[in-house]
Amino acid sequence: MSNKIRHYLKEQVKDIIPKLHDCYRMIGKYQKNRIDRNGKTLLKELDFMHGALQVFKSYVQSTKQSYFDAIGNCSLSISDRIIALDIAVGAMHIEFSVSRSYSHQESQELRNALASTRNDEFDEQCQSDEEDGNITGIPASSGIFTGKVKIVQKTAEYKRLPKDTVVVAKMTRPEFILGIDNIAAIITDEGGRLCHAAIIARELKIPCIVGTRSATADLKNGQIVTVNGNTGIVEILQKW
Repeated sequence: MSNKIRHYLKEQVKDIIPKLHDCYRMIGKYQKNRIDRNGKTLLKELDFMHGALQVFKSYVQSTKQSYFDAIGNCSLSISDRIIALDIAVGAMHIEFSVSRSYSHQESQELRNALASTRNDEFDEQCQSDEEDGNITGIPASSGIFTGKVKIVQKTAEYKRLPKDTVVVAKMTRPEFILGIDNIAAIITDEGGRLCHAAIIARELKIPCIVGTRSATADLKNGQIVTVNGNTGIVEILQKW
């Protein structure tokens, strides 16, 4: 569905890109120096982005629409609102990326805020995914690949990956480069469309799904899955 944004909202996307860059520059400034003045300026940027991104909300998958509302939720911490922005922008599938020094960790407050804004359609979709045994996350790099899972927990494991591995990790780190030639798809528990795994996957042109929250717990080594980087769905083909 997010492809419709690039097709039908070309002018809006063109207009929002420089504003996103301004906002993320302020995020970087705040992360380096969390003084009150920077915090207040960033909150104004987030309030602006909340309103500016609403035009795109109905074009993304329903599981991500509540993040668009969380960007402007003044009861949430700045960190949670930044996470909501990351995920909302990622769901739009626009050509936009920035380097950042922070990592994702959704708080219970953010989860509660998201849950309170989800409608019945969202709940039914989540229930359907669970019943099908599939795992959902944020589509971070397009493409579809079917292969065997390898859950990576230690740096050394990247050196011993077999060819065409579906890497599953809490998050990827620079050591990822050790097995880069053998990695065909990436799934992570944490992160957004601007995280390390997402950026590297797009450079390699391999499918990537991030922010699943529980892939490392739900999947097992050797399991066969289809990673759909277009929809954010991991289909488990081999049950245990």
